[in-house]
Amino acid sequence: MNAPAALTPALTGTGSTVLDDIAEVIGEAAALDLAFEFRGVRLYVPKVPATEPDIAKAIGDELAERLCHVFGGETVSLPMREALRRRVHQLRFEDGLAHTKIARQLKIAERQVYHLLKKPALGMSGARDSRIDDRQLPLL
Repeated sequence: MNAPAALTPALTGTGSTVLDDIAEVIGEAAALDLAFEFRGVRLYVPKVPATEPDIAKAIGDELAERLCHVFGGETVSLPMREALRRRVHQLRFEDGLAHTKIARQLKIAERQVYHLLKKPALGMSGARDSRIDDRQLPLL
């Protein structure tokens, strides 16, 4: 028996209620860019975007205006793990970067890159490295 649609988890989405709410205003890609830029930080969203230029730098002036219009005066806690996982998956499967280059670009441990690639990022295709042999047990 299939679960009702309302109880079935979405195949897309950010994996965070806060980011999903933000994504409704500025779009999922921009919400994830914002989360990546301010990951793990409680971000105060000003009513006037010019008072926090780093927001506009992360998502652009127009989207910063929209964000501030809706969330102005609020403090949001931006998740860290899923934003980082999405960025690692993007760099590996869309940009084709090697694990070492991803680690250096994101300033994280190479082991963390491997760990983040073990689980598909929410809402992404779940592409895998074609060199991974499913018959082999993971070393780490």
